[in-house]
Amino acid sequence: METPRPGFRWFILVALVLATMTNAVTLISPAPMIGDLCKSLQTEPGAVVGATMGTFNLFGALAAIAGGWLLDRLGFVKVWIVCLTLMVIGLLLTPVFGHSILGLAVLRSLQAIGGGPIMASAGKVAAEWFVPEERGNVTAAQGFSMGIGITLGFSIAPAFLMKTGDPMKAMAAVSIVGIIALVLAIVVAFGPKAPEMAQPELVAGNSDNLFAWAMKQPATWMTMVVVVALGWLFQGYNDIVPGYIAIPGIGLGMGPMTAGKYMSMVSIALMVGAAVSGFLVEKVFGGSSRLVAGLACLLFAVFAFAIKFPAITGSSALVPCLVLAGFFMAVINPVLMAFFAKNYPEQVVGRICGTAQGISMFAGTAGVAAGASALHVTGHYQWPINIVVILGIIGAIAAFGMRKPGEVKVASQIEA
Repeated sequence: METPRPGFRWFILVALVLATMTNAVTLISPAPMIGDLCKSLQTEPGAVVGATMGTFNLFGALAAIAGGWLLDRLGFVKVWIVCLTLMVIGLLLTPVFGHSILGLAVLRSLQAIGGGPIMASAGKVAAEWFVPEERGNVTAAQGFSMGIGITLGFSIAPAFLMKTGDPMKAMAAVSIVGIIALVLAIVVAFGPKAPEMAQPELVAGNSDNLFAWAMKQPATWMTMVVVVALGWLFQGYNDIVPGYIAIPGIGLGMGPMTAGKYMSMVSIALMVGAAVSGFLVEKVFGGSSRLVAGLACLLFAVFAFAIKFPAITGSSALVPCLVLAGFFMAVINPVLMAFFAKNYPEQVVGRICGTAQGISMFAGTAGVAAGASALHVTGHYQWPINIVVILGIIGAIAAFGMRKPGEVKVASQIEA
């Protein structure tokens, strides 16, 4: 039987991109307006950052884990519609209820609950609608659209602020991206149903038993180790590097303008790395997810370690090292999600990807805390950099254990 490749899958991919961009824009929109939010709320920056970014990360991680279960039970289309609605409502209500720290925190939590399951949905979309060799491109598209969405959020939130003069109204205006994504999700709901895709294993039994089988596989746990390492090093690296470049004495002392310019280059590298990850797996490395993930972790560690040394920091080699570290870091997550989509039963891909995305976000929080603690104790950026390098090496070692999980043949084996 010929493998189905319906043309409607590309419309679904566009809908995934827009839904992911909504999450990214919503996540980042308060960041460039922190000063204005402080004035509006008449409070200090720490409280505003906690209410806007801290709550979003916490509830987003929890929602990603819970959302994976919903994706497998209800399907990604219903989950998208509910989640996008939550984000749009949370944004639109900001001018009404966002004029207190508590109200803003509640609204940001609502937005994050909408965003978490969307980030877990790429694997489910890939497994239902795309043939195995295309699934890496689906997860790559989500990684790329996350980068585009963050870049867009940094641009349109201040633009809306200038137009409205009120950061609360500016956040409400950001909802236009979510409304467009919601319309596309509704169209998908009324479109054709997913074709019958060949499963990576001959599966039998219900989704709970299949999930139990998946969690017994060594490949699952080795991939989850890479997920934890990636979440930690991703947040740690992006938190450490701007200060390391800018601050004199404890860092390179090049100033905030230079740090901003260099980090803009890193942001572009992050988008490019995510976008080409599927191509690297399928066309360059013959479908080997573990080889690409392992090499990407290792090369990240090499280039991140290099930025510590005067021979690099005092020459034109600094920017290429920063950019290449960002590039290889961005390759990893789409490869991991595609590995799940290609090698696990479709009935549990949502739950596995949701669990992975959730623990990655929690690990990211730990990465920021560890970097800040190391900087406080040592008074220099050397050890914060060392920590993310070590996590990169741990990720590389674990990635080589990402072998295809064993087959599920009959229900009795799953239940055993």
